[in-house]
Amino acid sequence: MKKEKEVLYWARALFLVLEEGEKDEEKVIKNLILALGKKNYLIPAIIKKYKRIKQKEGKVDVFIAEEISEELKAKINRKVEELEGKNKIIDYTIDKDLIGGFQIKTKDYVVKASIKDALTKIKNRAYGYN
Repeated sequence: MKKEKEVLYWARALFLVLEEGEKDEEKVIKNLILALGKKNYLIPAIIKKYKRIKQKEGKVDVFIAEEISEELKAKINRKVEELEGKNKIIDYTIDKDLIGGFQIKTKDYVVKASIKDALTKIKNRAYGYN
């Protein structure tokens, strides 16, 4: 296996183990060192790649048309936790182009529930686009 692929493989495995809720990071790292054996020189690259994966996969972007209440943010946070699991960084951004509503973007999907998206759909139907 090429070095870059191997680093990605181990970094992804590390991310998945820690994401599943393993609390003892030190134990996980020790097991990783044992599993790598003579290839333990890859550890700095694996940790660096792991941090990139965690940053990318651990983030949820929520775009809102205007500032929302803490109560509504708490509801959105609970729903995101249901769908994506805990330990996600939820970043709220005000996007005036949305007119109203919101968009949620994760690594895997986009939820569009804004007036802008509804108007775009209506316009596309009027012009015969799907």
